[in-house]
Amino acid sequence: MSRYPLISTDAITEASPEESARQPIISIRQLGKSFVSGSGKGAVRYQVLKDVDLNIQRGEFFILLGPSGCGKSTLLNLIAGFEKQTEGELLVDGKTIDRPGKERAMVFQHPDASLFPWLNVRENIEFGLRMQGVSRGERKAVSDRYIELAGLTGHERKFPRELSGGMKQRVQIARVLANDPELLLMDEPLGALDAFTRRVMQDELVRIWTETKKTVIFVTHDIQEAVLLGGRIGIMSIGPDSRVFEIMDNRLEYPRDITSREFNLMQKKLQSIFQDDLYFHL
Repeated sequence: MSRYPLISTDAITEASPEESARQPIISIRQLGKSFVSGSGKGAVRYQVLKDVDLNIQRGEFFILLGPSGCGKSTLLNLIAGFEKQTEGELLVDGKTIDRPGKERAMVFQHPDASLFPWLNVRENIEFGLRMQGVSRGERKAVSDRYIELAGLTGHERKFPRELSGGMKQRVQIARVLANDPELLLMDEPLGALDAFTRRVMQDELVRIWTETKKTVIFVTHDIQEAVLLGGRIGIMSIGPDSRVFEIMDNRLEYPRDITSREFNLMQKKLQSIFQDDLYFHL
């Protein structure tokens, strides 16, 4: 019996009117982001994102898919509040975003950048709670839950240097979840892992998502990974002036079989869309 909930087997469909009518947790309208390099008369403005329109519903696993350098991470940083858009509107739960917030948590590709090497697994997971003044007993109860959820039982006293890349990523995810954010913003979090560990962690991410019901925005340039994980896939154009130019619904059942006909049809559809966009920009 599958440990994942089942969803419709229609691989490619339009969103239903009921889904469209739900209040989005993320609402983006005519968003643009540009950077200026140089100064004075030699200054050059580069338009990374232009006219981005996007709604993301609460509880969905949304994929931002596009080639390297198209602005995926820039868009994620805008949602996180690390950067400010140049034009347009970005709302989280109907509120304008102008700074980072505890309801939005980033999971990075390299967990070493976010884990404290002098703290063990449990201490890393509890760090945010300790900073908020949460009692020791409550911290332990929360960390116990996410240690088990992330598959870290038996590793609580280990330090980051004693863990593999996949285990470090589990710690980073558990620490983020311990702070109970509404949004998980994942910037190619599995990109630095070897192929075997990456495949295991892909399954683990789906399991954690189905158990926590968090909203996930996951950035990747890997088409197979997008089809394997995502409920909806937002396809970004090649920059400059990048935007989300098409959104595909992925209704394949979890866990997904990468050898199935339906899975490969979805992959081929995405590859065709990317080829068309590439030829358009040549």
